[in-house]
Amino acid sequence: MIRSHLMSIFSSLVELKRSKSEYEDNSSKEANLVEDFDKVEMILQGLEYEKEQGELDSFFQSMADKFQIVTWKACAAEINLRRA
Repeated sequence: MIRSHLMSIFSSLVELKRSKSEYEDNSSKEANLVEDFDKVEMILQGLEYEKEQGELDSFFQSMADKFQIVTWKACAAEINLRRA
C-alpha cells in the first residue's frame, strides 16, 4: 500500500518535471498557451501600474510582438486600444 502511494507520488513528480521543462523550453501548445497567458497578466499589471505612475507606451509596444497564440495577441491588442 505505501509502495503504491510512493509510486503514484513519484509518477506525479516526473510528470510535473516534464511539464516544467515543456514550459521552460516552450515546446508544446500548452506551454505556449501558459506563457502567453503570463504575458497577458503582465499587461494587465502594466495597466494598473500605468494608472499610478503615468504612461508606459514603450512597455505596451514592446509586448505587442511577444505573443505566439493569435487569440492572446488579439487580446493584448484590444487592451492596448482601450488604453487610449
